[in-house]
Amino acid sequence: MWSRNFLLALFFISTLFSQNSMSGYGYGSSLENTDAASSGVSNSLLPSFKSNVSLSNPSTWHNLLFTYLNTSIDVQNANFQSQSSNNFSLSTMKLVIPWKQKMSFGVAFEPYLFREVTITDSTMTAFNFNDEDLFYTRMNSSSGGPSLGQLSFGYKLNEFDSVGSTLSIIFGSSRATRTLTIDNENHLLQSRDYFSGAMMDLFYSTKRLKIKEKPVFLSIGFELPVRGINVENDSYQAFLDLNDNNYHDTNDFPDVGQALLPSTQKYDNELQINSYTLGADYEFSPRKHIQVEVLNWKDSGNHNLNSSLFNGYIESKNKLSIAYMKFAQPFSRDRYNFKGSFFIQNYGVKNLENINEVGLGLGVGVNFGITGNQIDFGYKFSKRSGLHLIDKETLHTFNVGVSIGDLWFVKRREI
Repeated sequence: MWSRNFLLALFFISTLFSQNSMSGYGYGSSLENTDAASSGVSNSLLPSFKSNVSLSNPSTWHNLLFTYLNTSIDVQNANFQSQSSNNFSLSTMKLVIPWKQKMSFGVAFEPYLFREVTITDSTMTAFNFNDEDLFYTRMNSSSGGPSLGQLSFGYKLNEFDSVGSTLSIIFGSSRATRTLTIDNENHLLQSRDYFSGAMMDLFYSTKRLKIKEKPVFLSIGFELPVRGINVENDSYQAFLDLNDNNYHDTNDFPDVGQALLPSTQKYDNELQINSYTLGADYEFSPRKHIQVEVLNWKDSGNHNLNSSLFNGYIESKNKLSIAYMKFAQPFSRDRYNFKGSFFIQNYGVKNLENINEVGLGLGVGVNFGITGNQIDFGYKFSKRSGLHLIDKETLHTFNVGVSIGDLWFVKRREI
C-alpha cells in the first residue's frame, strides 16, 4: 500500500484538460452575468432586463411593475489545443418583489465558484521500484464549489437617486480526487473542502446627469467582505480502488471500515473579495441605449490551503464592456429586446502569467403576456490567452432565462 506522502510526492500535474481551464486556478472560476438578460451586454449594473431595470442591481428594481421569478441556465463549450468540453449549469434562480414603486425585495440562489476540471497525463511514465519497471499515469480532478444564498433590498430615495444592497451567504463544498494508476491499479487520495462566509454588495444609482437634455443613468456597486470566506478541509486516507468505482467502500484496500478518520484543518480568510463596478447608460434615441461599464476586482485572501491544481490563483481582475441595447416598447406589439456588446478582461494571476480575454456578446429578449413575462437568449464568444499549460482557449457560452411576472400587493376591488 502506497503511503499518503508518497502519493503526494508523485502528483505534479501534466498535460490534458477536460473542462474550463479557469477552474484549475485557486478555488475555481466565478460565474459572470448570472441572468441571461445581462449576458448579451456583458455587464451587470446597467439595464438589460427592462429599459430601466437590471436583475443584478437592486437599486433599479423599484421600476418594476410586477413581481418576477427568474431562472437562468447556461451551457459553455471550451476549446483548447485539440480538446473540447461542455458544461451545463443553473446560473441563477431569483425572486424580485417591487412594492409601490418605492421599495423592492429579492431572494436568490446561484453558484459562486466552479471547480469542474480534470487534468491527466497524456503518456505513461516508467519508474524502477525494487528492480522492477512499473508504468504509471496520473489524474487530478475536482468538482462542485460554493454557492450563494442572497437577500436583497432596494429603495428609491427621490426622483433621481436610488440605493440597494445584497447580503450573500456562502455555503457548499467541493471534492478533489488524485489518482495514481500503477500497472492498471488505481490508488486514490481524496479530500473535501467546505466553504462558509458572507459578503455585502452596496449599490447607488442616479439620473442627475444630462446630455442634450437627456438623462444619463449612472450606477456604482461595491462588493465587500462581511466575513472572509473560510474553508474546512477534510483529507481522507489513500486507498487502492479494487473495484474501480472511484468510491471508497468495503471492496477496497483498506476497506472503508478499516480506514483512518479524515484529518480536518480549518483555514480562515482563504478568500477575501473586494470589488467596485462603475456603469453609465445613455438613451441617445427612444429605447436605444449605449452602455459602458468597468469592473475592478481583488482577492486579498490568505490561500494557505494548497488546493489549486496549478501553482497560482486569480488575485485581481479588470474588465471593460461596451454595449448597445434596443428595448421593446412596453405594452405594444413591439416585443423584442436586442443587445450586442464587446468586452476585454485581464486576470492577474499569483505566481503565474496573467490571462487576457477578449469577447463579443449578443442577446435577444422576447416579451409575452400582460405581466411582461420575458424569455432571454444570450451568447458570448471569447478568447483567452496566457493560460497555464495550454496557453489559448476559445469559449462559447449560451444562456437561456425565463422571467414570469405576477401582480402582488394590490388590493382587490370589492364589488
